[in-house]
Amino acid sequence: MRITKDMLDQTIARNKEIKNEVELIVNLVYTRYKTVNILSSEKQALQILKDHHLIQLPISDENWGGAIRKLPNSKKIFVINTAQPRVYQYFIYWHEIYHLIVDFEGASSHLISVEFDIRERAADYFASQMLLGSDVYDYFYKLDKTLDFLKKTMHCMDMFKAPYKAILIQLYESAFEKENHQLMKEIKENFDVKFSRDTFVQLFKELALDITLVQPSNIIDFGGLKSRIEEKRKEDDSVNMYNEHLDFVNKFKEILEAKVSD
Repeated sequence: MRITKDMLDQTIARNKEIKNEVELIVNLVYTRYKTVNILSSEKQALQILKDHHLIQLPISDENWGGAIRKLPNSKKIFVINTAQPRVYQYFIYWHEIYHLIVDFEGASSHLISVEFDIRERAADYFASQMLLGSDVYDYFYKLDKTLDFLKKTMHCMDMFKAPYKAILIQLYESAFEKENHQLMKEIKENFDVKFSRDTFVQLFKELALDITLVQPSNIIDFGGLKSRIEEKRKEDDSVNMYNEHLDFVNKFKEILEAKVSD
């Protein structure tokens, strides 16, 4: 289910219910999963996923953000769709990490939509907290007052490296708490507006913002999959299956690279 402007009040009410739970997971990330003292939130998330068998591939589906697969040996593989703009990838990093920590046990797979799903509110709220914290509202009002609502939102996307709707939901929650009814009204008026990727790029260019954030990375990375196959082949080169698996990975990578370069 995609969140619309009519669901904003329901969404922030749900956020309030799960706030304590999400804060516990945020604290857990910093105490158990953070291995490098870096400020860049998306880099931190990427490293956590790489430590848990991350695969990055460009997939031509605008509504497919990623997936978690559980193998027979109980290991988890995370897949990120790098054909999505980077800000969506960063959001999905943290969404997946929530499931890694909290509720993955017992599931064979978990698909992640780029759009927000009310059933996944806890994971989405966690991702928003990791990217945005509670600073968006203050930053929004520190921006040049001559900028209109949309341009201020683009600046927030650039500063926090977060998707459009994630910014607006966090802003709406803060506006509700501060009884800023004018801002709540503006958010609802702009929440369901659909932008093409070209529109985002054009707006970012106009504002001299980092356009790479609203463009896909198209990264192709099989993580340690290829090296693990090669290790198994070296252990017993008589097993033809390992050669077949390695050939498949190499050919699949060539196909993806050719599509990206077209």
